Amino acid sequence: MSKTKRLYIFTGKGGVGKTTLSLAFTKYLKDQGLKAKYIFFENNKLGEKTIGFNDVDSHIKDAEVDHLPLDLYQSAKNYIGKKLNSKTVASWIVKTPFFISLINMIPGFNYLIYLGQILELLDEDKDLILVLDSPSSGHAQTMLEATKNFNNIFQSGVIYDDTKRMLNLMREDNFLKINIITLPTILAIHEAKELATNISSHEKYEIETFCNNCLNTFKELELPEFLEKKVANESLALDEGKSHIDGEIPYLIAKNNKELIKELGPSMENLV
Repeated sequence: MSKTKRLYIFTGKGGVGKTTLSLAFTKYLKDQGLKAKYIFFENNKLGEKTIGFNDVDSHIKDAEVDHLPLDLYQSAKNYIGKKLNSKTVASWIVKTPFFISLINMIPGFNYLIYLGQILELLDEDKDLILVLDSPSSGHAQTMLEATKNFNNIFQSGVIYDDTKRMLNLMREDNFLKINIITLPTILAIHEAKELATNISSHEKYEIETFCNNCLNTFKELELPEFLEKKVANESLALDEGKSHIDGEIPYLIAKNNKELIKELGPSMENLV
């Protein structure tokens, strides 16, 4: 197995299988004897409920992995509390209308707080590996861009120092890897390429793109006509986008999500 990173970010368009693959990858790391934890954002604004993870609890149970839902309120309270050396004062500040408006209105500031919480968790436990299931490609991109943007905007002070520390940490060798998940269609592959290009334009993080639910394993079988056409179209898409794809994850037939996560195990080594 390749040398593992400390933080893995799974991103891509909605519906490409990020949650299942994130959980399968976390389970794979766990099965290798590593201390891995699956994490996700519960909300992207103060006062909002879960964004797009209504079924995640049942999936986590199926994967049987350690997990941590990150709540923006708690993350903000922890951040402010450490800066002021007072959890009591921080608890009051994050409930004020001004602070809530500040967090909710400044683009990317919420993800800056989340990223700070993630890096703090990794700093506290040197053996821990975190697998972030990003809600969609835009969220992960905003989080990474915001860190660089805030660092450029503030030339001194607390936010500048914090973002500088975050960037230096993420730039370290074998710290961060971004796995972009896509589907075997021409449009989806081009969207994944665009996402990788956009992220790379800000920082040269390690990024790989994987096509999920590929039917290549079935192409030698005698298939119904509609499936033959689907396999042929996928083959064309994968051939056209081969310079942008680092690996393929096969379509698997499983009775339930627990079985699917287990069967995905052998494919997860390539995502390390």
